[in-house]
Amino acid sequence: MRLLRQDITRYVSSFYALFFAAMLAGCFTDSQTNKVPPPHDPTQDKLQAGDRIKVQLLGTLEEVKIDDQEINAEGNIVLTYLNIVGAAGKSPSQLSQELTEKYRKGYFPNVTVTVTPVARFFFVGGQVNNNAGGRILYAGPIRVLGAIQAAGDFTPFADKRHVQITRVDGTIFKVNCVDAIKHPEKDLWIYPGDRIYVGRRF
Repeated sequence: MRLLRQDITRYVSSFYALFFAAMLAGCFTDSQTNKVPPPHDPTQDKLQAGDRIKVQLLGTLEEVKIDDQEINAEGNIVLTYLNIVGAAGKSPSQLSQELTEKYRKGYFPNVTVTVTPVARFFFVGGQVNNNAGGRILYAGPIRVLGAIQAAGDFTPFADKRHVQITRVDGTIFKVNCVDAIKHPEKDLWIYPGDRIYVGRRF
């Protein structure tokens, strides 16, 4: 009988040891799922029709500053000497490099061109509290949850689990904002021209 009790005691002790080991392993695994969010991807940061930019020529005998201008519906801007130049679909750094090469080739061999966005926007529609026009100024890197807060946050009827993000190129993402609060890596970056739509819960 005594041996039986000892066997039972050892069995119970082993069971609890394995149980707590599994619990600790689970806690460790959970902590590892909170990965660091991926960095902001500047290659996604493209200029769009409607954006306002400042173009500056540096390194000429006289600094040339071109007035701030809006990229037109065709995606173009008009520059001194170069006339019509396509701007939409390029990042500010890509456009800077392209303009530098064009000006150096035909006009100013030592020029450096800088392109600085002045005003760009993303759009938030649907079940948010501030939906007047839906256009929000893009002031720098921002994620979905921050973008929705900038639009007045969710209404009480918002479907937070199926928020749709449509990129300028037509790519569509679905974000579960309830999960994104717990797991920041699921909180996607928003880029100029993106359209966020928050549906209604049924």
